[in-house]
Amino acid sequence: MCMGSKEPNFAGNASPCRSCTLAIPSTWSVTDAKSGERMLMGACATCSLVQQMDLPSEEALHIYYAHHYRQDYKSTFQPRLKHVRRAGLAALQRLDRMAAVNVLGQGQRLLDIGAGGGEFCFMAQQQGFEVQGIEPNHGYSEFAREQYGIEVITAGMADVPAQSADVVTMFHVLEHLAHPQQVAEKIWHILRPGGLWVIEVPNILQTDASPHNIYFKAHLFYYSRHSLGAATSRFFDVGHLHDDGNLFAVLARRSEPLNQMLLPTAEDLQHARRQLAAKGWWQYLTVGGGWRKPAQRVRRLLQERQIPEVRARELLQNLHDTRKAHSPRP
Repeated sequence: MCMGSKEPNFAGNASPCRSCTLAIPSTWSVTDAKSGERMLMGACATCSLVQQMDLPSEEALHIYYAHHYRQDYKSTFQPRLKHVRRAGLAALQRLDRMAAVNVLGQGQRLLDIGAGGGEFCFMAQQQGFEVQGIEPNHGYSEFAREQYGIEVITAGMADVPAQSADVVTMFHVLEHLAHPQQVAEKIWHILRPGGLWVIEVPNILQTDASPHNIYFKAHLFYYSRHSLGAATSRFFDVGHLHDDGNLFAVLARRSEPLNQMLLPTAEDLQHARRQLAAKGWWQYLTVGGGWRKPAQRVRRLLQERQIPEVRARELLQNLHDTRKAHSPRP
């Protein structure tokens, strides 16, 4: 699908690494999975971050995410029931991962940045969190307020006050934000002492991503466990990181920021280069289990055809109650 005139202006001068600020020596051309257009990518030899070389302006990004991104990628101004179901199931899985490392809701104030239609906020509230969300897209934030009665503000991070949350969650948001170090600093200020930052982003080194579905113009950066740790290291310590598939990290707020970021080791950089070079159809179909994906997609489509015509809140509540009923008893 071509974004046409709604697309941010990605023309401009090639950028240095937006994480460590050093020069990027390695570049290559890829195809945008949505529009089919060519993009120039670069890999930093110092922190291993992969990024687009021609980055959009801040103003272009703000306009795009406020008005067009959700419609371009979901083909709808507000989520359909199938999107609600997918987001609800993903929210339950994320909350399970958080609970497994003792990120629990009792007495915790949680801020979900990039809250979308509010499904994670709704599920987190069921788990005992005091929740608030921020979402720049007008249609999705309005949907969250109307359907779930959740406080999802149509805003960006700049509007969030300091030390206002115990837990900040960002699911598939960081890769869209133009200045990773500034984001980490802002989250550090938003969190109270002892706070946690829970992140999920696409993993550029994962083996189960189709070669046709990796690069998108809306994704400015492509993280690995090495580059994510480096980009956040001045302000956060990695408490837990899962990289079998997407990257899922729980980062602990440092009492004071470090003077310098912590860079990957030479062994880490070599590992990232090898993994990036190995990406392709053979790895995807064998190591990544890509041969199973068509059957999985058909199964999901059949399940989504059976979604009852109910309100979004009722659909999420049913998902939550079903998961709770099948959870092991303490």
